[in-house]
Amino acid sequence: MNKSRFKSMTAFLDMLWILLAGFGAMFIIAFLMIQPPAKNADVIKKAEYIIVLEWQHEVTDDIDLWVMNPRGEIVSFRNKSSGFMNLEKDDLGGSNDTVTDEYGNIITIELNREIVTLRGVVAGEYQVMLHVFSRKYIRVEDIHGEEQEGTNAAAIREFTIEVIKINPYEVVYKRTGNYTERGQEISLVRFTVNSDADFIMFNNLDSGFIRSTRSTSPINYSYDGRDSFDGGPP
Repeated sequence: MNKSRFKSMTAFLDMLWILLAGFGAMFIIAFLMIQPPAKNADVIKKAEYIIVLEWQHEVTDDIDLWVMNPRGEIVSFRNKSSGFMNLEKDDLGGSNDTVTDEYGNIITIELNREIVTLRGVVAGEYQVMLHVFSRKYIRVEDIHGEEQEGTNAAAIREFTIEVIKINPYEVVYKRTGNYTERGQEISLVRFTVNSDADFIMFNNLDSGFIRSTRSTSPINYSYDGRDSFDGGPP
């Protein structure tokens, strides 16, 4: 048996394993170095409370959710982010329920909902209101075939408001109500939290901060400019 040949083969295998181990170690180090650092602030969107307004999904009415925090900061379609508050979507009723996909198919999802998230809280009272920005009126002749021009056949429509605490999850307030005409401003709830985000209490006293905003900032009433109010039924 040629012992020198056996020794040289062993040395070659040892060298091969060392090279493979070295390449493996370098690959792991390189992978760790190119891994992007995780963001601490916005990896997960944190919310302490969610305020949800829904109205009848089959109607095309445009209802706006307004929230004011204890500092007097307001979020609505006019100002979608203020402090820890954020309006997730300005739902325009039927106007933004329909999309066209890449194949040209028209997809409609009947869902009327606006959501305000509180990523953090300021201790004190939050006030929640809705504003009926626009609504469609149905004449009686459309249903019964009779000529009764100007009659609103479906004047009363329903909404639901919820205040949800996220951690731990709990619906701390929920109620349904009605609206009847364009331009209405309805107080929904006033609720109080402490600095630890604990829900303390609620009341249904009237809020008028939308009117106050309107009085300090004159608004164009035309519907074409979305930044407007409406003062009442047509």
